[in-house]
Amino acid sequence: MTKTKNDAISKFEEKLARRLGEIAILLHLARHPEGDHAYEIRSKASDILFMQKRKGIDFVNNLLQITNELHAFATETNIGTSEYDDRKEKLRESLENCPIFKFNPHFNRIFTKDSITDIDVDLKYLEEITKSLEETREEVDVSSTIWSNVSGIYPAIDSLEKNGLIQLLKEDIKGGRLKKIYGITELGTKALNRSILSLIDISSFIFHIEMHNVIEEGDKTKFECLNPFRDLFRKLAHEIPSENRKKLMMKRGRHHKGPFSRMMIQHGLSIPNPRFLLQKPEIIQHFLNQIENEDEKSITIEFLKKQLKEHRRLIDKALDELK
Repeated sequence: MTKTKNDAISKFEEKLARRLGEIAILLHLARHPEGDHAYEIRSKASDILFMQKRKGIDFVNNLLQITNELHAFATETNIGTSEYDDRKEKLRESLENCPIFKFNPHFNRIFTKDSITDIDVDLKYLEEITKSLEETREEVDVSSTIWSNVSGIYPAIDSLEKNGLIQLLKEDIKGGRLKKIYGITELGTKALNRSILSLIDISSFIFHIEMHNVIEEGDKTKFECLNPFRDLFRKLAHEIPSENRKKLMMKRGRHHKGPFSRMMIQHGLSIPNPRFLLQKPEIIQHFLNQIENEDEKSITIEFLKKQLKEHRRLIDKALDELK
């Protein structure tokens, strides 16, 4: 892609980000009719826009903490002391709560120190994963920034105020600093409602009516570019022995109390979302044909059957309520 095309994409992203930023400002002020000042508006609006990405950063930080602790443990020489035993127990709990690490043979050998011969190979693998995690964190962090500092939000505030969507409620002087408190107007509330409806309508059009154009392109999905974790999780999952894959699937969604554990297992093990299969059942055989290992294919079929049966149970229950 040429520099000119990249520039065009960047400008488009900036325009979209600014518009989404203004919507997030209105959302925050709609929740707080008493109004708020620029610093809090920037912070809360950013949280609204990038809550899931921030959770993603927290998730990656948690994984990085485990890899760093594992590296320190691998080079630990103070074996047999209470400090060593405490560190090992803490690390054991961390691995227990992160099944894609727990079942990875490289991580397991480092933790148990079963194979001194392979320790250099395992440490190199660990360092590669750590580097990938750091790159992923940076990628998500950079993509999560609309306003790099407080002053960056003032053009959005000025635009909203100029168009009558927000207004200056009062000015406070605290600690010798002047703070302008802005609140949403009635016009702003109406504009927000219409914007939300428009976004819902656009999303519905893209992901349902035009799904065949947006989702698929040959044998690859365009959605892969939306998930910076995908390649990392696949790399981790590739090392997991087939006998442990079923255990890993059964732990889906039980750890880290959020969607990223499900994403990790689904993308790492290349399991499509059951809802997507319901919408496009014709891709099931195509998907299964991509799995070369017969054991993994059997495990995947079993897992997907269980998920689809659960969806059918919920659908039947909903239909019963309509009788």
